Amino acid sequence: MASTFSPNVNLEEPARGDDVGTWDVPVNNNSTLLDLLIGGTTSFGLTVANVVLNSAQYSCANIVFTSTATLGANVTVTFPTSFKKPYTIQHLGNGSSQFTITLTTTAAGGQVIACPPGQPFDIVNDGTNIKFKNFGPPIGGYWDYVGSSVPAWVSGCTVPPYLYCNGGTFSSGTYPALAMMIGTTLPDLRGRVRAYFNDGTGRITSGSSTGGVDGNTLFASGGAQTTSLSSLHLPQLTDPGHSHLVNAYQSQARGPGPGDAVGQVNTGSSGQVTTANSTTGITYGSSAQQNFSNLPPMAIGGITMIRSA
Repeated sequence: MASTFSPNVNLEEPARGDDVGTWDVPVNNNSTLLDLLIGGTTSFGLTVANVVLNSAQYSCANIVFTSTATLGANVTVTFPTSFKKPYTIQHLGNGSSQFTITLTTTAAGGQVIACPPGQPFDIVNDGTNIKFKNFGPPIGGYWDYVGSSVPAWVSGCTVPPYLYCNGGTFSSGTYPALAMMIGTTLPDLRGRVRAYFNDGTGRITSGSSTGGVDGNTLFASGGAQTTSLSSLHLPQLTDPGHSHLVNAYQSQARGPGPGDAVGQVNTGSSGQVTTANSTTGITYGSSAQQNFSNLPPMAIGGITMIRSA
């Protein structure tokens, strides 16, 4: 009887009575394959040509695209549909800011992903699609990216795993889990400082003193988005009026007394006179805005994206 093979990674399963006296052949083949599946690593450089992985390569647990090669074009790496398993991938090639390495299967219409450069990451080949596995923050989590635009490897995925928080909309059919959390409109975090949900604390209210920001509404926005300082930015000061005590001395003249020379004028004793002046109160702030060119210490870090798939 002929051997059969396991459906996912093609381990040989000899039929009863097969391989008499040669049992070590399938056993050793399986042991070699298991060793690759568990701990095998294959490394090779990519330049401009697409690659179809051979059995020695796609059997390995780890696949490394090395730094000795510089990408000169977008490159596609193809996995077979008949060998279904997870992998750890590392893209160390140069030229990743211009070109991408895309991972796909031989299945028509299968989902593909592009490789983030530098870091090891996990994928799974389910026989049709290549998908990220245990990657980044969970869906709905933020990723602060140092660049000024969406990186090429994100855009290169059939279903980009991150969306730019620019206030745009997205498809609930493509991103059902994210749509259940936030609807189909992305937050607009461009040029804004992110605050957090009140959760019953009442710390951020929707009054005019906070620029209309409602801390009880997810993605509410507002505040003074100019470089001016208005009276609303000044600390509150209440002074309904107060009194000032003024010490004054008054001298009184008297005529000559005994022993004084003729015509001498003398001053008498001085008395303290207390007077009170009251203000009418103080009005703080001004209806006219003033120049406010200084911001708190900060740095512009890049863009914020949200995990979507």
